[in-house]
Amino acid sequence: MTLSDADRIKVSVIILNYNGAPYVERCLSSILRNRYPNFEVIFIDNNSTDGSADLATRLFGSDPRLIIIRNSENLGFSVGNNIGFKRTKAKYAIVLNNDTEVQENFIETLVKAAESNETIGSVGCKITQSDGSIRYGPKYMNYGFIVHALQRKTYEKFTVNLANCGCASLYRKSVIDKIGGFDPFFWADWEDHDLGYRLNLAGFKSVYTSETTVLHLGGGLSLGLSEERNIRIFRNRLLTYLKNYEAKNLLLRFPLIFLLSFAKQVLLVHKNGKISSILKGLIEFLKATKIIIDKRKRVQRIRIISDSQIFNMCSIPEQQSFWDTLKLL
Repeated sequence: MTLSDADRIKVSVIILNYNGAPYVERCLSSILRNRYPNFEVIFIDNNSTDGSADLATRLFGSDPRLIIIRNSENLGFSVGNNIGFKRTKAKYAIVLNNDTEVQENFIETLVKAAESNETIGSVGCKITQSDGSIRYGPKYMNYGFIVHALQRKTYEKFTVNLANCGCASLYRKSVIDKIGGFDPFFWADWEDHDLGYRLNLAGFKSVYTSETTVLHLGGGLSLGLSEERNIRIFRNRLLTYLKNYEAKNLLLRFPLIFLLSFAKQVLLVHKNGKISSILKGLIEFLKATKIIIDKRKRVQRIRIISDSQIFNMCSIPEQQSFWDTLKLL
């Protein structure tokens, strides 16, 4: 891709913010330093109470590339980013967490990968914590189950995967228009897994490149998970499979996923001592099934790729045994 090509390709970077005052300056400074010539930043504030939206305005409001949108309430990750998807007219939209710092080649690297093949609907990249550890990355399939491959050797090569981490991912806007953005019902957590699955079954690809690195400044999972979030992850994990699996895999694989997810919830309860969260998780899942089954009908209508094809194309780079796979779920 030449520089003249890049000049013609518009990119929108969507940064969803909620009480991100400690990170605003580093995040916006790094993205606005990118050497890519044709991009805008859509900074969407989810009704922060820490003055972070005002800080963004004061520090960077004079930059014509920056658009600031203020929501009247905290709409969650899915809806907040979907506002950005609807706002942009660009060819590509990059979803970027507010607690990140990117390299100067960030945008151009993701665009170059996307431009290499028109079937590529999403591009992810290397994400590291401040201490150099890896906690977030692309999602793959193994034995028909969604797994995370966080081995360092996986992070050093180009791969085709099921889904990219919502922390820092590029999406082809025409694909989002076709399949929809993040599921609003999910609110947050596993919304990127679900979007990646839908992208693949509609005939597009998610890929990962190691040629640019995003520094994740926030604590993320290292700060622990609240009971509310544990319940939401339990619910959304099951709903992702319920919504996207073919009918035969609902019979063959979903029961095992349900049992394993339930067992994982029991272990968390045993660790945290909150027995009520098991019941709450089950109730939340059961309450959601009617809504998701209705959505499932729409999802399956856009399917042009079988699950078996997805399992093969998006397989984990380092083959794992079945028992090791269960540990990765």
